[in-house]
Amino acid sequence: MNNIKAIFEYNNNGVKHISNGSYSAAKKAFRAALVVLKECEDQQQYAMAIEQKSSCHPSSSPLTIDTCTIPSFRRRKRNDDGDIEHYIFRNAVLIDFDPKSDIDADVSLYQRISACLTAIIIFNLSLASHYNAECYGWSTSELGKVVKMYSKAWKALHNDSWLITHHQIYRDTIVLAMLNNMGVIFHKLANFDKSRCCFKALRNVFISKPQGVLELRPDAHNGIMMNVLFGDQPNAASAA
Repeated sequence: MNNIKAIFEYNNNGVKHISNGSYSAAKKAFRAALVVLKECEDQQQYAMAIEQKSSCHPSSSPLTIDTCTIPSFRRRKRNDDGDIEHYIFRNAVLIDFDPKSDIDADVSLYQRISACLTAIIIFNLSLASHYNAECYGWSTSELGKVVKMYSKAWKALHNDSWLITHHQIYRDTIVLAMLNNMGVIFHKLANFDKSRCCFKALRNVFISKPQGVLELRPDAHNGIMMNVLFGDQPNAASAA
């Protein structure tokens, strides 16, 4: 399980770098985690593990998940260019083993959580890239790359079944964060139709009231709601 632990360490170091504002270092850490993740996929021991039965109880979760806290609330105002400054979700996801779980006995662990790990790490990499783009003045090319990164995270998340079963709150949080941040980017790129689609989907998630919405921290809840309300205004895009 040393390789999986290395993935966790790289991911959590990347989160620490984000908290410290070292976005380039964070991106390197997340990419290193993805490299180890790919190596795990290629190892014969994991291919063999698929054929074996896990000795852990199937309903138990050997992972603990949390989000770091990075102050990110922005009041709605216009910048010098007359553009609205939206709220951006900035809290990356930490992952670790549950110390109460018998990890070494669970030979099928990687096969069951690989999609979950991929989604979380790419999501964190997307956040780091988003911050980096913000530092460099929101260049169109950089924002385009960030959108592609969020799209990969979105696809990985929909290939996952582990978070749905064991950590639904954090899955909801990641979905909310991606819809919100992609809506912000599309607005920056003046692609107002896609921006409205993201915020409309975000509004629908809020209406459905999944557990993740109820568990949002106050700054995230208020900021995302403000984006949703602004995105619902028919003349919001043209006014910006």
